[in-house]
This record gives sequence, structure tokens and C-alpha cells, in this order.
Amino acid sequence: MAFKRLLIEIGQGVDMHGGDQNNAVRKAVQDAVHHCCMAGISEIFEIQDRKTQAKVHADIYAPHPERVDPAVVTDYLSWWAVDAEVHPGGANPRGIAFDGDAETEITVALVVLTVYVDV
Repeated sequence: MAFKRLLIEIGQGVDMHGGDQNNAVRKAVQDAVHHCCMAGISEIFEIQDRKTQAKVHADIYAPHPERVDPAVVTDYLSWWAVDAEVHPGGANPRGIAFDGDAETEITVALVVLTVYVDV
């Protein structure tokens, strides 16, 4: 048997006030996961064990990739076998200032999840 791509899903996450790369990445993973329903995993492919019969590859795009912990993705998708790669990308538009505080940094991250099944 060989692993074949079943699904590619993209999610976007934003940290509006803190410039927190990992918070934006976590939201991007949640966004991607909530865009899809993989009924075919169990109903068509009859996969019983997602850790051995399926896997997820996550491409993470963030403005400051050196500050991203890939475990944000692997921990969130703990019921899968997951590998994650971090790449430069996303966006850092200027934020707003609150009550005389310094301007905040908005962080936009993207995550591309590719699901593979062993068929």
C-alpha cells in the first residue's frame, strides 16, 4: 500500500494585538480543520487507526517563522500522525494603539494541511 493525498485544506489565523505567531498558527489550524469533514476516512477507506493508516503534513506560513513552535500544530492534531514545516509568509500589518499604549502588531498566519491515506 502507498500513501495518497485525500484532502488539501487551507486555514488562516490572526493574532490582532500581540504579534503572537503561535496564537495565529493555532487559529489557522482550527480554521482549516473546521472547513472540512472527512467522512470518507472511515466510510470509504475504512481507516481505523489514524496514526498508522493516515497522516497529515502541515505547511505553516508565518511572518516570523523563527518564533513558531510546530508543536502548536502537532499537539492540536494529536489524533493524527503529523509532520509540520515552517516557512516565511503570512502578513504583519500595522495594528492600533490603545489608551496611549504603543501600536500593536497584527499577525496573520496561514496553514496548509494535506491529509494522506494509506490505500
